[in-house]
Amino acid sequence: MSQDKQIFLHIGAPLVGAGAVQEALWHHGPALAEHGIRYPLEDPHQHFAATMDLREMSWGGHRDPAWIGVWDRLAERVRAWDGGRVVLSQELLGGATAAQARRAVESFGPGEVHIVFTARDLARQMAADWQEHVKHEHTVTFDEFVDDLVMKGIDAPPPFGEMFWGLHDPVRVLRAWGAAVPRERVHVIVAPQGGPGRSGGAGLWARFAELTGIAPEWCDLAAVHEPEPLGLAEAELLRRVNERLDFALGGDYEPLVRRHLANGLLAARTGGTEIVLPVRHHPWMRTRSRELIEGLDAAGYDVIGDLADLMPDFVNMAPAGPAEPSALTDAAVEVIEALLRDLARSRERAQIAEINHELAQVREQLARLTALPPTRPSVMRRSSGRSRGSRGRG
Repeated sequence: MSQDKQIFLHIGAPLVGAGAVQEALWHHGPALAEHGIRYPLEDPHQHFAATMDLREMSWGGHRDPAWIGVWDRLAERVRAWDGGRVVLSQELLGGATAAQARRAVESFGPGEVHIVFTARDLARQMAADWQEHVKHEHTVTFDEFVDDLVMKGIDAPPPFGEMFWGLHDPVRVLRAWGAAVPRERVHVIVAPQGGPGRSGGAGLWARFAELTGIAPEWCDLAAVHEPEPLGLAEAELLRRVNERLDFALGGDYEPLVRRHLANGLLAARTGGTEIVLPVRHHPWMRTRSRELIEGLDAAGYDVIGDLADLMPDFVNMAPAGPAEPSALTDAAVEVIEALLRDLARSRERAQIAEINHELAQVREQLARLTALPPTRPSVMRRSSGRSRGSRGRG
């Protein structure tokens, strides 16, 4: 591998455009390869398996044996690429230890490894992280979730403390990764302050693409769908549904609740109240954010964007408070209506499928009948005549 090759390793943070970046890179992989940029995956989920392998992690209490060796195979494809650049993105890489980060960098062989971290203000990150946990069957309230993160830090009840502070705090995350590469090769992309609860959208992608040398015409982010954030009433409704379900759906939770209900029906509701950090934590969050900004500035990393955007904009946020009962009722009624319509459409499709099945059986019977050998009427008539002749002679 050429010493001049550049490898851009995007290590997080979660919920700051990582999903959109990964979808864009996967769907435009062939076009990027034509321009000398390699996204070294054989399937779109391989980056997760490779990360689990590198970090020696389990997920949901399970460690898949198929993950073993995936990182080394991915690194081998990076080494074998004869183009000028490689881009890899997985937001759980941010939680790697210093030893794991060093192993990852060294596994790529000679070349110029760059670490990329996309950051957003912690207040919006807490809101986004809470609803993401709720989308994974958790039932913790937002107030309890935030209180624990503020007062207990990384020692907040698992998995919340480690998943938040271990992945979303750029100073902590880059302390491990920054030790594996020169500081000028650590890039912090700051998400612009955007609409409520958003990750920075097109502005974030533009900064990522410019850093990694991806021209806009090579990779169109407009075609990539990223679920909209839930409003307060929608997220609270989902949390209460989780309480009632109590893990009863098993593997059906992902398609039925997470994808269809949460990312589909609930995310489609517009005009909902933004999830906002409780006012009692605003002073603490301002102080913590200033420390974070000062820490990044002192570290000497390459900052793309304005570190000031990491300071929460509480002025332009709606007042925090519990979801209004009327808002919960409205959300529940709309969801029930949508689910009933979906059920009716499913019944129609089932009836059509049953009719098609019956028609297929009729066609099959007709095909069998038409395939029977033809009868021989002349022989039958001769046989009948002989029978009549015999009776006449008698």
